[in-house]
Amino acid sequence: MPAAFLLDLDDTLYEEASYVRSGFAAVAADIAGMSGYSPASVLEVLLDIERRGGRGHVFDAALGAFGMPAEPEVVQHLVTLYRAHRPRITLYPGVRDLLARLRRRGRTAIVTDGLAAMQRRKIAALDLEGAVDAVVYAWDLAAPKPDPRGFREALARIGALPAGAVVIGDNPDHDMVAARAIGARSIRVRTGRHRVRPSPVGAEADLEIPEIGALEHALDSLLPADPSPARPAPPQGAAAHA
Repeated sequence: MPAAFLLDLDDTLYEEASYVRSGFAAVAADIAGMSGYSPASVLEVLLDIERRGGRGHVFDAALGAFGMPAEPEVVQHLVTLYRAHRPRITLYPGVRDLLARLRRRGRTAIVTDGLAAMQRRKIAALDLEGAVDAVVYAWDLAAPKPDPRGFREALARIGALPAGAVVIGDNPDHDMVAARAIGARSIRVRTGRHRVRPSPVGAEADLEIPEIGALEHALDSLLPADPSPARPAPPQGAAAHA
């Protein structure tokens, strides 16, 4: 049975915080034009607000910090700018070569969650479209993780079965829960926002690794050896005529 590797994108193959910073930089330049402050100072305020309170209402708070009312149309403009910006992001070290080696072991797909237009820009910025056999955007299917339909779609596209699949991701509530739902094995990567969070009951991975560079060693211990079947011995006397 061929192996299949279903990989998450954000905080698994690259650091999502770099995408947030990239988007905030685009927004900071816009707020700077409205406020007269420098883009660098606006960016620092955005990042500080996000660090202290998360990503909700960051733009409202930033406008207030610079003495501007958080008018709904202005906030929506900034949200649209953030979502539509061209990301400046890079893969974790060694990921591109890792993906090439995984394709020699089996079939590969990325199953990514989030607004599909944003995720497509990330895939383009990271030049990943041709690095795997398929990319599935879960929100295109109205199936946000942990809905297993995105993972089943990935298996269908690459011609693989759940029994031979390994789901690899950072978020146990999303990736590990979906792996269990489709009957696949799973590896949790302890990077990104969820790196120190315990796995909830029912969302445990088969294995955990500290970063994506440790994946191949984990796969060697998780997947059974699949030697090629031995050739049957020729009948007596046949060797002379081979």
